[in-house]
Amino acid sequence: MRGGSVPEEFQQPIAHSGWWLVLALALLAAVAVYYLVVILLTRKRKPVVEVETPWVPEPRDLRGEHLAEIDRIERAVHRGDVPARVGHQHLSRTVRDYVAEVSQIPADKMVLADLKATVRSDPRTRPLAMAVEVMYPPAFASEEEGKAAERFPEALSRARQVVTTWT
Repeated sequence: MRGGSVPEEFQQPIAHSGWWLVLALALLAAVAVYYLVVILLTRKRKPVVEVETPWVPEPRDLRGEHLAEIDRIERAVHRGDVPARVGHQHLSRTVRDYVAEVSQIPADKMVLADLKATVRSDPRTRPLAMAVEVMYPPAFASEEEGKAAERFPEALSRARQVVTTWT
């Protein structure tokens, strides 16, 4: 035997094509994809739960609504559609409703004496009590005694003050 030669009974290693490796890796990938697809398609799906959101009304501009109501009352009295005495009654109702809606004070159910008594425990009610005090005599007395038309501008001013400054 010579130094670099191989006897004839021995064969040199067979060189494999590179495609066999690619084919083997492709088959392994196909098996992995198959199992992944089977798992994804056969697992139990979580039910879709529709959460019903409660209806929330649009926020109201209570101050603007009540100021608009005061303006409407003023126009009705100035046009003569409503007597000044009735205008005082409407103003009183409007400011009381406003305070009742924006606070915990049941002003819409309170008489003047109750409002005055509340001033001691809640000083915020002082302008309301003063406004209602201006509105009461013309609202419940006769036109001559209450001087409803003469006192109406002051009642308007007090009503607007209560609605614009209430906190």
